[in-house]
Amino acid sequence: MNISKNSSKYPTNNHEQILCFVEDIEIEKDPEQEIIEPFDPTKIKIDARQITIDLVLNRIRYKEIELSPDFQRDSNIWNHKAKSRLIESMLIRIPLPAFYIDATDEDKWKVIDGQQRLMTIKDFVLGRDDSSDPDQKDKDIQKDKDIFKLSNLEFLTQLNGKSYDEIPRNYQRRIGETQITMYLIEKGTPEKLKFNIFKRINTGGLPLSPQEIRHAINQGTSTKLLKKLAKTEEFKKATANSVRDERMAARETVLRFLAFKITPFSKYGATDDTPEGATDLDTFLNNAMKAMNKMSQIDLDELEHNFLKAMSAAIDIFDNEAFRKRSDRNARRMPFNKALFESWAVNLSSLNYEQIEILKAKKDILMDEFIKLNGDRSFIDSISEGTGSIGRVKYRFSKIKELINKVLYNK
Repeated sequence: MNISKNSSKYPTNNHEQILCFVEDIEIEKDPEQEIIEPFDPTKIKIDARQITIDLVLNRIRYKEIELSPDFQRDSNIWNHKAKSRLIESMLIRIPLPAFYIDATDEDKWKVIDGQQRLMTIKDFVLGRDDSSDPDQKDKDIQKDKDIFKLSNLEFLTQLNGKSYDEIPRNYQRRIGETQITMYLIEKGTPEKLKFNIFKRINTGGLPLSPQEIRHAINQGTSTKLLKKLAKTEEFKKATANSVRDERMAARETVLRFLAFKITPFSKYGATDDTPEGATDLDTFLNNAMKAMNKMSQIDLDELEHNFLKAMSAAIDIFDNEAFRKRSDRNARRMPFNKALFESWAVNLSSLNYEQIEILKAKKDILMDEFIKLNGDRSFIDSISEGTGSIGRVKYRFSKIKELINKVLYNK
């Protein structure tokens, strides 16, 4: 992984402004977000339950726990050694960490923390294909190459190479009778509190990213649209394939565009004008996903159309230099910048095709004006640090809008 510090070409605040580049994406240095609005702790409803693996697997059989590989994150993020060691831990009676569940729908639990562990247990005991699924009954149940066989065990080495059906019955029983602790966030807990709870409990070896949390609690048309748009060739080309989606980074990038199309940047932070209010970027993005889940197909199609229009315009105008800082014509290509992505893409999507053609014809002038804008310390701050603050969101969007109008109308 290539990590380097920001060059001195750009102005900084009195304190040192630190930017890290991970692969080809600029990492924003944002302060830790605090709970700004007070809440009533009595409204938090969490029930701690001791439950056996057998009962959990029974819920999985009847699809009463969501365990789709598309849920939260890639279900194969654990390697086979890690999965085998988890099973071994159960066999030698090492307690498993607690699981956190969104149980606001008692008949359809959503796993907030612990999905990898449950997927591993399910794959080992039930197999990767659930024979209780009517769509699977006519298929071959698990070809040999798909059967989960233990490997790299540390203590029970005699079980290496064995599947669930091949281990002794006493070990099978030990798995089924293993008790785990589940914290169930129950119906009645306000949405804002639930999202904050998820962030607070989301700790451990491989915590969920903010977008994975949003994905977990906003299943529906929004998650499908984000996945679809993140895979489009237009998005990949406009971002020069810089934004990968292993941890839903690409989907969050797409969401930032969609959120500001749903709620204009001028209303960002205006709690009276957004569903449930949003004074920080996390809440703003979460609200956007909830809003998309309630939209008509016509409105969703319009969002998709605007997104693809913006991506195509960015490709034609900037080629592979889109959404990146630029200090001069001969400067090396800088990493992809999410704040520039949302501010450029949203502004481009608001143009008609005639205006886009004018910008394409004047793209050299547009780039020169953008290079000048990169000399504005306030603008650089607005796309580098604290990018979710109300003032910086409005500043960068308005400056890009002014730049575009200047080039369009020779102002």
